[in-house]
Amino acid sequence: MTMFLRLRRRATSPRPEFRFLSGLTRLALATVAAAALSACAKPATVPAMVPDVAGLATAASPYRGAISVGTVSGGRGGSSLWTARVGNAEFQEALSRALTDSGLAAAQGGRYRLDADLQKLEEPFAGFAMTVEATIAYKLTDSTSGAMVYQNTITTPATATMDDSLDGLARLRIANERAIRANLRRLVEELSALPRR
Repeated sequence: MTMFLRLRRRATSPRPEFRFLSGLTRLALATVAAAALSACAKPATVPAMVPDVAGLATAASPYRGAISVGTVSGGRGGSSLWTARVGNAEFQEALSRALTDSGLAAAQGGRYRLDADLQKLEEPFAGFAMTVEATIAYKLTDSTSGAMVYQNTITTPATATMDDSLDGLARLRIANERAIRANLRRLVEELSALPRR
């Protein structure tokens, strides 16, 4: 009887290899859970969103030194799971710097007010090469008369690849920054080419 109980106990006890696999499974699940909890993309950085626009607004441009940034909207502050964020504050700062670097920005209280609405950042969920499309609506008005001087919605794509970063969330942030940088450059080019009203 004692021998039978010993044999039965051995038969019902998990084998060492199964105990090992069970430990590996628990470790893998814990690792995945920790990665998911920490997988918040860093928000876009202002310097990476500012285009190289030095000298685009020549002295002949009627809007040189005359534009102030008005209302900026549409940005999503902070960071979220598996998505890259661009906050209103960062976007507004990038827009202000682009106007300053190009020579369009007014020192104080410009005659023209530029409003911007970040309508959409179309982001892929995953991929080796991540392409983001930034759609931003701009409106330039004469602060004195209220007349609309310029209105346009600009959509610009940009891509980040494995050469930029092995981290998927970092690639998404880089693609966001590049898409907005391209958008701001296009805006400055169009504003610099506006004729005098």
